[in-house]
Amino acid sequence: MKTTNIKLIKVIVCSLSLLSLSSYAECIVSEHAIFPQEQGSINFWQQLIRNSDDNSLAIFWDQGNCSISKGPHDGGKAPDKGNGSTLHITIEDGFRTCHVFNQKNSELRTLTTCNP
Repeated sequence: MKTTNIKLIKVIVCSLSLLSLSSYAECIVSEHAIFPQEQGSINFWQQLIRNSDDNSLAIFWDQGNCSISKGPHDGGKAPDKGNGSTLHITIEDGFRTCHVFNQKNSELRTLTTCNP
């Protein structure tokens, strides 16, 4: 019984350690990426990336393998299922350039477009 309790405690401690490590995963922010306060904080946009409807980008965010190259800005093409707003940030994941919009789809995932 005592051995089972010790094993259970070890599993819980390991699980909590993994959870705390994963909370540090996010995109690196370029020194050139400006985040005007009225357009959302870096943390606000990090959560939008984490919840991206592009699963690959969400995985890169989890692994800390992405960088925000440009903070909130307008321009480009709004996502097809969006509300017409073009406010977004630009992300590089090592393979593609992605635009993460401050808009959600019907599943409440963040609308994202990536090229190629």
